[in-house]
Amino acid sequence: MKYDILTAVFYRHSFFPGHGYEGISIRVPAHTAESLLQHGLILKLRQDGFLLLYDAMPAGRSRTRDTLLQEKIRLDFDLVLNDELFYNYTQVAVSNLAGSLFYFSNAQQRAVPVALHKEEQVTAQDLRPLAELAETFFVKPFGRLELLLDEHLLPAYHISFSAKATRWCYFLVGKELRELARPAVIGTNGNGHFDMPVMISLPGNETVPVLISKNALPLAREPVQTFQLVDYSTLDTTRYKVVIAALPAPEIGRVSNAAAALYEQGNEYSEIFLY
Repeated sequence: MKYDILTAVFYRHSFFPGHGYEGISIRVPAHTAESLLQHGLILKLRQDGFLLLYDAMPAGRSRTRDTLLQEKIRLDFDLVLNDELFYNYTQVAVSNLAGSLFYFSNAQQRAVPVALHKEEQVTAQDLRPLAELAETFFVKPFGRLELLLDEHLLPAYHISFSAKATRWCYFLVGKELRELARPAVIGTNGNGHFDMPVMISLPGNETVPVLISKNALPLAREPVQTFQLVDYSTLDTTRYKVVIAALPAPEIGRVSNAAAALYEQGNEYSEIFLY
């Protein structure tokens, strides 16, 4: 036996730039396992995807990739989501999570040939109601991946998710921070990306300043831009003192809505509390 790579599938997420996404695993249905065995195919799993290999020397006889692809084999795989925080930082609207799953295929029309979804990134268009599928699931998977092995098969594909963009809200909760004369959040290059502070009442009747970004900022494990908390001089509006040189980015595990009264419809917000 001699196994060569037939194709590969990789998972990507813009929240982890420069890295593969490791939050998905694969489950092989019984009918697909039978097809793999029948056609001399094996899976080689990776943390961020898998390789599909074929036996190039079955029974000691040479078999080319093109010869195998003439058989037009269809393989189905179930995708399992292992990341409990996935929907906290992923830009995709799922209105009926229990009654739908993501459907990816290289046999459908796609904006990008190497992508297994309809647009450049995964969107709600890639959701399919369970009622439309011919089979029932004992445990509903996160997604179904269909690979058609024909003459159009590419050497590699990807499934790519995009991170949410939210308006970041910095709450100045600590006593010393609340007492700053003219607090502001600016970029490390001095550019202003945040509105002036607004007072908001927190539970317990404590009133604190909150500074909200003017525009939505992408979430990322390693944010592209660093912001700093400064205090402008009351005598010279061009001078400021740096209070916190590198502000933390939103925590994807935190879900709060402390300043809901200030929020505009159609925007998502991330709250960061500074002490």
